[in-house]
Amino acid sequence: MTRASRGSGRVQQACLNVASVVGALAILWFLLSLLLGWSLVLFKTGSMAPTYPTGAAAVAVPVAADEIEPGDVVTVPRAAGGLPVTHRVVSVADPGTGDGARELVLKGDDNATQDLELYTVTEADRVVVGAPYVGYAVTLLAQPKTLAILTTVVAALTVWVFWPRDEDDADGEPEQAEDGATQNGGLAPAGTTVGSAPGTTRATLREGLRPPPTTHERPT
Repeated sequence: MTRASRGSGRVQQACLNVASVVGALAILWFLLSLLLGWSLVLFKTGSMAPTYPTGAAAVAVPVAADEIEPGDVVTVPRAAGGLPVTHRVVSVADPGTGDGARELVLKGDDNATQDLELYTVTEADRVVVGAPYVGYAVTLLAQPKTLAILTTVVAALTVWVFWPRDEDDADGEPEQAEDGATQNGGLAPAGTTVGSAPGTTRATLREGLRPPPTTHERPT
């Protein structure tokens, strides 16, 4: 096997490993979202900086309202509709409705004042982990053009990885026989005897070049 073919094989294996990891993560996230209701929160403003600056992303899990405590970062809907708000809980109160609802006072970490709206919820999405700049990547990947490019690249890589390699590259170079003759259909170079001892060929040639013995007959 040539050095180039070995390098190509390593690249193919690396591509397979990366594709396997990405595919496994995508399947895992799909299952968590479907079965447990996990969601991805994108921070498009800096109201939660410096903990979650603009462009950050976080994973949130659904919890009952009676599990929410001050200090939690939660995502709740606005009464007027529109995009939900993700801020830190300042206080939690029981409105006494008996349905497990809670009244939440929220405030952005970078805001000077608390939110004017009082949020009454029976459940909310609580942030469990987040990372900066990931939101930019998620937003970019969600663009139709980006998805089209990624689909094309993945398809091309898949074809390249599983494309059958040349037989010479797969099997490698012809092996060398122990007596120095290249294995080529079991034939050895002309003038040599496979498996013969050193010097045997020359001796055989010398014997073949000697003239036949002359026979002299006596006259009768």
